[in-house]
Amino acid sequence: MEHNHNHTQVKDVDNRLATIEGHIKGIRQMIAEGKSCEDILLQLHAVTCSLKKVSKKILNDHLNNCVKESIEQGETETLESFANILEKYI
Repeated sequence: MEHNHNHTQVKDVDNRLATIEGHIKGIRQMIAEGKSCEDILLQLHAVTCSLKKVSKKILNDHLNNCVKESIEQGETETLESFANILEKYI
């Protein structure tokens, strides 16, 4: 069941995603310019780390807001859904 929740990290997550988007454009430019594989791989690693940080932030926000609120409302199927999402990150 989908609900609108009060997500506390929206602005921060959006800013981080905009930064990641900029890095991706930069990597595409590096490839087009024939930059070294090592430099490109280093930038890809930085983007991967940034995505992991954003994922953790959203996961934490989901647990502390969406899941908590649903459980408080008696919607216990939310725990199973959260466990499935969490399994992908562990």
